[in-house]
Amino acid sequence: MCEYCNETEVTIEKLDSDEQYPCEWISEEAGPGSCAALALYSVSEWYVEDHLCDAHRLATEKEIEEGLGEFLESAGFRSQFEIRSIEQEETCDYFAPDSADWESCGKKATFAKYILDSSLVCAEHAAEMNQKSEKT
Repeated sequence: MCEYCNETEVTIEKLDSDEQYPCEWISEEAGPGSCAALALYSVSEWYVEDHLCDAHRLATEKEIEEGLGEFLESAGFRSQFEIRSIEQEETCDYFAPDSADWESCGKKATFAKYILDSSLVCAEHAAEMNQKSEKT
């Protein structure tokens, strides 16, 4: 486990009362759109998504530059990322999206892909997300 794996930073902000958006909660059982309540909060969470070797750090940066980030945003995923150098030994989690075997690289990782994920959620799910972050 790298030095960033234990770091999860969560920010919860109340939405303006004139803003009305559906709760974006995604349930593993019921899938996206499973909450019918209106969103009251914007929840932003930084966390480690992947550990990367140098070659796959470059591949990841290239994918984002070539439009993958815009595609994900147009599909409703709002996220940002940072690539951070890591000290502790990890293995590279990267797998090619077009790979048939879904095997990860497995080489020594020297970077962590740190993601900022933002969601609009109702009061119940904002509280649930905050409880999870306090435990980690």
